[in-house]
Amino acid sequence: MVATRTGMNTNILTIHGDTPIIVDYLAEGAANVVFRLCSTRGAGTKDDDFGQPGTSTWDGIPRIDGRLRGKLLRLRKNLSFVAHVIDSHRHFEREIEPLFPAGSLVDQSLCKVSPDFVKSLNDLLRRREAAGLRTEKRRGAYLAEDELYATAITSMLWDDEHASCEFKPKWLTQSPSAPSGAKRCRNCALRAMRQAKDHIAPRSEDYCPLALVADDQEILSSALTPILSGCKGAPLELGESVRKLRPFLRDNGMIKMLRDLQTQKDPHGIFEADPSSLDFMTAMTLRDCTIFLKISNRDSAEVQIEARLGDLDLKTPDGNKAEYWKQTEQQLISEGWYTATEKTTTDIQGAICLLSKSD
Repeated sequence: MVATRTGMNTNILTIHGDTPIIVDYLAEGAANVVFRLCSTRGAGTKDDDFGQPGTSTWDGIPRIDGRLRGKLLRLRKNLSFVAHVIDSHRHFEREIEPLFPAGSLVDQSLCKVSPDFVKSLNDLLRRREAAGLRTEKRRGAYLAEDELYATAITSMLWDDEHASCEFKPKWLTQSPSAPSGAKRCRNCALRAMRQAKDHIAPRSEDYCPLALVADDQEILSSALTPILSGCKGAPLELGESVRKLRPFLRDNGMIKMLRDLQTQKDPHGIFEADPSSLDFMTAMTLRDCTIFLKISNRDSAEVQIEARLGDLDLKTPDGNKAEYWKQTEQQLISEGWYTATEKTTTDIQGAICLLSKSD
């Protein structure tokens, strides 16, 4: 059976009799919830103490494979637009993984889960919700209890020796559907529209995603500074970390490769594309992925950086998503958000789009 301990973040899952596994709530997005797996035996626990290899179960709960030690577990929400885990994983293996060099992606593998296990995690989400610990826009959405699989992913979390942060690079080139002479890129236009309609104040951490692929070092720094300011874990010297990250990203080539693939997979835009085509779904997947950074500066003279792409779940047109994408693009065009000619009384200053700066 599944046992729980007091608190809103944690479930204890007992496997093969005497080895308890803690499942910690970590984070959630629109489509998934991420949990951390760890043994309660402390840092000295040997790998062979962390579950037993194999696929057998104890009391209906999957026995945790020893290879999952220190991994994160991502489970999908029961929402119409979220692809089944096995479909998303197949897309990852066939369409995403071959596009990038080895070591560029957050490793992921399928992990079989039982209904009882998923139900216990939904109970945890409901307790967090009752305690006011879930943001309003995430409330009422729970994990799919008929889902047979979760995804085990490499942890890029911070610790005493590493700082880590994550960011979504979003659309790294202008939308193919944007009008000529646009003053905002797709991401800056959408942010401005949401700020005005939802009365959201500009944030200091906002930046134009086009700055991430800029050759000008100062422009690139304008994006990297707010990203690295959000790092958690071991303390970093911000200015030095930005200076080290710039050549790393240049030599690594990950972000510019991501930009080129977004364009290659969707050269014409939502109004001309087939939203159910593999190329278009891949483009939308690459426009909503996350870059995870893990940084160590134990030796102040040498900052070590690891960067990986993750959150590469298949983006499908299901659940009226295709219509939503089209409506959003049409609104950005017709209401003047791309051209900065919108009619609004809301202050939507903040991060200035790189397209405006290029005038």
